[in-house]
Amino acid sequence: MIIRNGAVALPGSPRLTRADLRVAGGKIAAIGLHLPPDGEPELDAGGLEVFPGAIDPHVHFFDPGFPHKEDFYHGTAASASGGVTTVIDMPCTSDPQVINLENLKHKRSLVEPKAVIDFAFFGGVSSQVFERGFPDCMHELAPYVPAFKTYATSGSALFERLNHYQFSRVLEVARELNRPILLHAEDAGFVLPAGEALRMTGDSPTLFYRSRPELAEVLAVFAVSEIAETLQAPLHIVHIGAARAAEIVAGRSTTSGETCPQYLAFDLDDFERIGAPLKITPPVKQPDQKERLWQYLADGVIGFVASDHAPGTHEEKNTGSIWTDYAGIPGGPTLFPYLYSAGLRSGRLSLPRFLEVTSEAAARRYRLDDRKGRIAVGLDADLTLVNPHATVTVRGAESLSRGKITPFEGMELTGRVQTTLVRGIVVYRDGEITCEPGTGAFLSPAE
Repeated sequence: MIIRNGAVALPGSPRLTRADLRVAGGKIAAIGLHLPPDGEPELDAGGLEVFPGAIDPHVHFFDPGFPHKEDFYHGTAASASGGVTTVIDMPCTSDPQVINLENLKHKRSLVEPKAVIDFAFFGGVSSQVFERGFPDCMHELAPYVPAFKTYATSGSALFERLNHYQFSRVLEVARELNRPILLHAEDAGFVLPAGEALRMTGDSPTLFYRSRPELAEVLAVFAVSEIAETLQAPLHIVHIGAARAAEIVAGRSTTSGETCPQYLAFDLDDFERIGAPLKITPPVKQPDQKERLWQYLADGVIGFVASDHAPGTHEEKNTGSIWTDYAGIPGGPTLFPYLYSAGLRSGRLSLPRFLEVTSEAAARRYRLDDRKGRIAVGLDADLTLVNPHATVTVRGAESLSRGKITPFEGMELTGRVQTTLVRGIVVYRDGEITCEPGTGAFLSPAE
């Protein structure tokens, strides 16, 4: 097709550029003004802004194993509705976990027929892997995964945390394989005793926060990034909520980091007000952290933004106690719209930086930039068309995700994702999925 008359976000340009895009074979074949027709269908993007499809490099779709929380069809559909064209799914919240090649192939066979956008899997390394399979499991997974996920504190008995010795072993293998190790950074030596003690004193969001404050995050980031620095091994800190943790990452030569919209939008005061719909781990932090994180994101101290999409059911999010309420939100549908509204349109992020944090940087970090992340000739025609004049009010009940409980409920955002294309295929338009399940393809990292 030819996509005509759009205001196109081209890599490196400080402003949107009026241009047409020719799509052929799922790729962007030409970019220019008044491209000559060649008999192909045309899509009029007049009045719309055209962005590279967003990449969400941190989702939990719970499939297979727990599809009542989310499955790959609803998860990818919800992501597409928010302008996301590629997701990378975490290894630790499906059953079986993606800790070896056999489990990866099993998961792929079940979820690929459901996906409406492209996807990749992270591999996982839990303490259980050290009982059987390490390090061969990492070697066999490496051609298929862009990174490996680990925990400094784990909430799952199926995927236990690593100790510092195990981290050093894993980072040595990561250096050999040239694959980053992803760290959920909350120090178990702080979190576990703090949670046990504070739980006896009451039941409130503030007490839950105090069991996992900024310091818990900072201690974990400092310790494991020091191991990575000593070994010169690649490390990536997921969902940074503490500004000091971002500062530590910035001082390391082999460590990178991401944050999430929830840490940019909300703080402890909001947690007290909203309650369980905003319960996540790590929890949102003190009010001063938000603006510091925005500044670090704008300055490039934090590499990019991910959703940490992990919805819970109504029953799981409403147990009667903040200590037992499920920790997780359905962040995929609001990732790009929130950053567009609160970042690009508010002036917090320049256009080039907005493109970095929503697509380019994650594609580069996870070796997908030979296909994804930019609007450029030869790359996949993954595109998000936005109506900049519309506004959207977030309503969880209207989400395409199975997860309907969102802390963004009622928030008004500037701009509306009108159309999402994956490899030139229109997968979402005006509130509806327009393609068949199975349109999405599995992605392996480039070597």
